[in-house]
Amino acid sequence: MKKAFHFTFILLLALLASCGTKTTEQQIANEFLAFSDEQASFEPIKSVVKDKRIVILGEAGHADGKTFEIKSKLIEYLNSNNEYDVVLEGMGFLDGAVLQGVLPSLCIDSNYLDVANAWNPLWSQTKEASSLVEAMRSGKVSYWGMDCQPSLSDYFLIPYLLASSPSVSSVLGGSAFDSLMAIHDRMMSMDTTLTHNELDYFDSKMSQARKALEEETNLEKKAILDMTIDNALAFLGQVRLGFTEWDAINEGINIRDRQMAKNVEWYLNHFPDRKIIIWTANFHGAKKIDQIVYGKEPEPDLYKKFVLLGEHLEKSFPDQVYSLAFTSGGGSTGFFYANDSTAIVPDSTSMEFQLSQRGMEHGFCDLSQKKDLGDTGFNSIIFGDCKPGKWARAFDGIFYLKENHKAHSVQE
Repeated sequence: MKKAFHFTFILLLALLASCGTKTTEQQIANEFLAFSDEQASFEPIKSVVKDKRIVILGEAGHADGKTFEIKSKLIEYLNSNNEYDVVLEGMGFLDGAVLQGVLPSLCIDSNYLDVANAWNPLWSQTKEASSLVEAMRSGKVSYWGMDCQPSLSDYFLIPYLLASSPSVSSVLGGSAFDSLMAIHDRMMSMDTTLTHNELDYFDSKMSQARKALEEETNLEKKAILDMTIDNALAFLGQVRLGFTEWDAINEGINIRDRQMAKNVEWYLNHFPDRKIIIWTANFHGAKKIDQIVYGKEPEPDLYKKFVLLGEHLEKSFPDQVYSLAFTSGGGSTGFFYANDSTAIVPDSTSMEFQLSQRGMEHGFCDLSQKKDLGDTGFNSIIFGDCKPGKWARAFDGIFYLKENHKAHSVQE
């Protein structure tokens, strides 16, 4: 009887001990500062980024309406003293130069010359980002584009280069013009019937145009046009891959992120007194994507192949980059142009699930000041689905919102 009592007592102690043991996700969730309203959560963010030249604001997906709204408000809050420019994923490099008046509009159709047309409609046509669009449109917020994927001005690329510089027109004009226009139009639509000879021709002419730019005496115009051609060649590299095979799609991601980083670097070097806020996805903002486990077939270790925007910028501007990931504990996500939406249901093993148990409306965790978390792996839906990883190596901070909601059209 005495032995049975002794065994029961030990078992009870073990059960009590196990009840007091917290998972890593619970421990991380307890590190978050809790806020009842979003405005209050902005102040600690402003405090930790004040000495950073580059602030990256991510999002779990391109249909997270509430995240768009919070990012827009946060940008205006951080930029209250007009010390930041916004650099946008989904807007081309040339668009920023033309819309900001650094380059003339020339042959670009003035009916379309608007930030809402130049910035990808996934954001610009949403009600949730409308305050930021209006602030950019009215000149309250300066902005630039960093994407090499098709944007408004890219549809006018060949005529614009032709009209901008006599030296370039000698290369792209005449008998070459119609062929280049036809090839470029098909590139923009990712026409898989494009031949290597056609792409080689476009490559050759763009390279010749870049060489011809050496004769340009207006150094600012020369610098921007040179980067415009650089972006066209980067997009050409993506088109060459075709995006028809797994490896091609993923190599295209590397090409795009490398070029977006080059565009940001150019901007910061060209405007050395400015600080920037980058609007992009959590994925592109990751400083070390290889610290996160992709975990899916056909390539569970896929992320080890990527070097993304955030990592490129950290290497070029060490200790000057703060990458903030956004995530949520519930609600829904959905594109504004679609009727359906998808419920956000965090996996029970995730950090977000534990955050939802705390009941907070908004939360912020400055991972950069928690060095002990660097080697700590935990599960999170920062990339949309639950993945394990050393997230503190990929991001400097995490912003949590209780519920996301589907993006809505600005017309609603």
